[in-house]
Amino acid sequence: MNYKLKIGFFALFFSISLYGKSYVLDNQNQILDKTADFIEVLANEVYEKTGVSLYIVALEDLEGMNLQEKELLYKKDLKNPYILLFFVKKEKKIDIITTEDSAKMFDKKEVYWDYIVPLIPNSDKELTQQNISAFLLNGFMDIADRIAQFHKVELKHSFSTTNKGVELTTKMILYLMLFILLIVFAFVSLRKSK
Repeated sequence: MNYKLKIGFFALFFSISLYGKSYVLDNQNQILDKTADFIEVLANEVYEKTGVSLYIVALEDLEGMNLQEKELLYKKDLKNPYILLFFVKKEKKIDIITTEDSAKMFDKKEVYWDYIVPLIPNSDKELTQQNISAFLLNGFMDIADRIAQFHKVELKHSFSTTNKGVELTTKMILYLMLFILLIVFAFVSLRKSK
């Protein structure tokens, strides 16, 4: 069974690379090969179900260009609507580039601050291929989920990066605990003053 599964994945990736367009526009050894393969599959599914192209570029450096010039090199041939997750390691730059149509589908700042930044390591030594793959994949998957939500489709190859129920429950418990502490503090303060 394991052998058949490997052949199936190989056939899937081979057919995507032959017949489909590539969604990993450039990977200068920043993203793990398995992560890049998964990104290809997920982006292909997003495109098939929504018509939105979701791309990623992961570079070592800008090679003497400024960020806008380098981004223009990649986005000039892309067809609308598209989203481009752009990362440059040496300059420590992450950008989410959208077209006018795709910008309406999700909040770039929310993806950046909630799903990419928390996974970025603090030191340059920790900025390994595995860590880069993790935070870029997390952001990429969240963008894919938001595009799917906007178009009211379900993605087969994604797993949700959000747990709204758990998040809401945790917030409610914390607010309840804070409220109880305030009541206890007020009660103790009033008893001491009498």
